[in-house]
Amino acid sequence: MTSDLFLTMLIWWVPILLIVGLLKAAGKVDLSPVWLLASIGIYAAYAMMVFSGIKIPGVENMFVDQRYNWSGKILAISTSIILLVALIRTSPKLTFADAGVTWKQNAGSIGPALVVTALMIGFIIGLQLLVNDGTNLNAETLIYQATIPGLDEELMFRGLLLLTLSLAVTGQTWTIKGATVHWGAIVATLFFAWGHSVFIVDGAVQADVVAMVITGLLGAALMWIRLRTGSIVMPIIAHNATNFANQFF
Repeated sequence: MTSDLFLTMLIWWVPILLIVGLLKAAGKVDLSPVWLLASIGIYAAYAMMVFSGIKIPGVENMFVDQRYNWSGKILAISTSIILLVALIRTSPKLTFADAGVTWKQNAGSIGPALVVTALMIGFIIGLQLLVNDGTNLNAETLIYQATIPGLDEELMFRGLLLLTLSLAVTGQTWTIKGATVHWGAIVATLFFAWGHSVFIVDGAVQADVVAMVITGLLGAALMWIRLRTGSIVMPIIAHNATNFANQFF
């Protein structure tokens, strides 16, 4: 597992580094090696917790025939919080709101965020109706999908990692329907899609192009919500609502 995780991290980050390197060479972005290395280190610590295999007493027997990695995800969420607190404490100019960790929403952003959330749910239901692979309505799945994915991945990908990548890769910005999109957001979205579809398992590469496209589209929608609202609250809701709805079709 350790060697597989190390190799997986390599195939996740090398393409990203190549992309930002080419953008730098083309004069499209400026790079901060310190923040780029911080991004890699932060995500490595997070991933090691997800795949650590550590079992939290009492967590692994909450359900009969438990199937989800509750302990790994809880440890990952805890790690993200610890890393974010450490980052804020050691970087006086940064705040929790810079990572989207705030209840405050940008003016006029809730309505558009709800519309995009509804579109995400409709998109995933449409895909499931096409695939028609059946429902998944056991209690563990419904509780897990309604809580953990959004808390875990939004805190990391659209929170902490977005913050560090936005400091690592700077340049032109674009306003898309009220959301200010920057290179850090684009890189984080590419990494989100790539990291959900390419893995090393028992020394062999496993890639799923369809998963990459779907995750990329949903990740872009979640990123837009995050940038439009200025908070990870609505992305967490949108992420969990989409995953939850997905189980019924």
